[in-house]
Amino acid sequence: MTNVLLVDMEKCTSCKQCTLACSLIKEELFDPHRGRIKILKKEDIALGVQLLCEQCDAHPCIDACPSGALSRDEITGVISVNLDTCTESGSCVEACPYHGIILHPVTNKPLICDLCGGDPYCAKHCVSGALVWTSGDDELVKTKKKLRSARMAMYRDVKKGVAK
Repeated sequence: MTNVLLVDMEKCTSCKQCTLACSLIKEELFDPHRGRIKILKKEDIALGVQLLCEQCDAHPCIDACPSGALSRDEITGVISVNLDTCTESGSCVEACPYHGIILHPVTNKPLICDLCGGDPYCAKHCVSGALVWTSGDDELVKTKKKLRSARMAMYRDVKKGVAK
């Protein structure tokens, strides 16, 4: 049974601790532009929408990569980037239906959540409990998909400027 990262938008306070924790563990500095998880904030209604790689089964980012720099581990399902073969086309960013890939502000290479090798640092530092790393039984996988659908619906509303 694989673990899943549950992301509950209802619990998120938009503090960005997750983004800072991620940039610290991955880049060794506090820089929200270098975290693999992003928080889209809508200040007027105190809303935060978490955007990160969902490690989805369809993986359109891999299919869109012209250099074959993206791959998926067959055992863990985690998507990773071969930085040596990446041509910085950004096609993976455009292909991601969850807006979970961004380009590094300096190298222009994709930043994709790799779940910290099975021990997500962001979940350990989420004070509100919006991020939870848990065993992925069938019911939790269904819950993850429902939470993801709710986040993507809110993302579309926020991007249109129509908040519920």
